[in-house]
Amino acid sequence: MRVIITGATGLVGSAVVRQCIANQAITEALILTRKPLPRDISDNPKITVIIHEDFGSYPPELLTRLRGAEGCIWTIGGPAYRFPDVETCRKVHGFALIAASAFANTLAPALNGKKFKFVFCSGMGAEWDQTKPLWFLKDTRRIKGYVEKHLAALSDRKKDVFAVSCLRPSAILSSRASILEKIYGAMVACIEDDHIARVMIKVLLKESSGRIIENDELRRG
Repeated sequence: MRVIITGATGLVGSAVVRQCIANQAITEALILTRKPLPRDISDNPKITVIIHEDFGSYPPELLTRLRGAEGCIWTIGGPAYRFPDVETCRKVHGFALIAASAFANTLAPALNGKKFKFVFCSGMGAEWDQTKPLWFLKDTRRIKGYVEKHLAALSDRKKDVFAVSCLRPSAILSSRASILEKIYGAMVACIEDDHIARVMIKVLLKESSGRIIENDELRRG
């Protein structure tokens, strides 16, 4: 399978790239990135790095290069407190909707009946109801819920050619974390980066998988 990957320089995205290289079912990973990747990754024969400066735009020449991809693992995002302000967080998460729409309208119909799978890394507690009172991480949960809801709506409109799975992990822990960090992570139901990367690929490859996959199911993997 040819797969598109975003967020490859981040914790989760870089783990996804490593696991794609290790997984025989992935024949090529098309990496959309603003920054070059390390040589040990970019020189791998399964990796094609595409420098993409504007994630709010998918011109025809880029979509032509992506043609033949059967899915996308989207890992751009994060909690609102990691962004300069809420509007920036909302804009960055909105890139997933722009990409999904471009892929659903252009790449998916070219697969001759096989559905294009969009795997979105969301977060625990994502809330679709934008008016519901929330007591913690309200901006993060609403923004991720908004993206989930609109991805689901797109999938419903394009159900013959496009499918969406939204993964809701709790915190993500580096597999290279210290022993103390891993003990704490286990106490709060964290998921290690390589584990969730393998699960994302499993969801991508599975013809029928849930639209919303919660943290407990992710941990069981």
